[in-house]
Amino acid sequence: MRTYKSSRPTAEKPKRKLSKRGVHALAISASVVLVAVALTLSLTFGLRGNNVPVDNDTKPTVTPPPVTETIKFYAPLGVCTVQKEAALNRLVYNDTLKQWRSHNGVDFEAATGSEVLSVAEGTVTNVENTILEGVVVTVKHADGFESIYKGLESAAVESGETVKGGDKLGVIGTMMCEQKAGAHLHLEMKKDGKFVVATDYIDIGNEK
Repeated sequence: MRTYKSSRPTAEKPKRKLSKRGVHALAISASVVLVAVALTLSLTFGLRGNNVPVDNDTKPTVTPPPVTETIKFYAPLGVCTVQKEAALNRLVYNDTLKQWRSHNGVDFEAATGSEVLSVAEGTVTNVENTILEGVVVTVKHADGFESIYKGLESAAVESGETVKGGDKLGVIGTMMCEQKAGAHLHLEMKKDGKFVVATDYIDIGNEK
């Protein structure tokens, strides 16, 4: 029996080769991965370096407003007895001048020579000797308050001087425009430039 060899060449397994498109796609994918990794690392280390908090729930620090101390008011005399109330919104009859006038202050009974005291800490802004109202002393306080003392014989302070509550401002004398009322202290008070009733703020039983 004869054996015949086939004249056909032995079949070989085909070799798989990547096309140019496949090589390009693979290169692009690798580049994208590298860029993504680089961005992730830079963002991570950048945030750590700048100490930027990543907690979205972090609340901003709130600074509380400054606390303002309340002014402490003192009585303007050692013993205070109201002789005549203030009348801010109406006219009252003045026995001395025989006319209707505004009465923006509170009158306190006081013997001639009695010491007049500052109702609060402040700065003396004016000392004036007048004919009708005697010596007038004006003191400016905090929070827009101002106190005006009329009917003094003399002043114990000068303009620009700083005083504390209860410090002596002068002594009682006479007030020509209210002479029939006798010796007394006429105390006016303003808040932000407007007249207010002094006894609404001061404690007339509070002695230094």
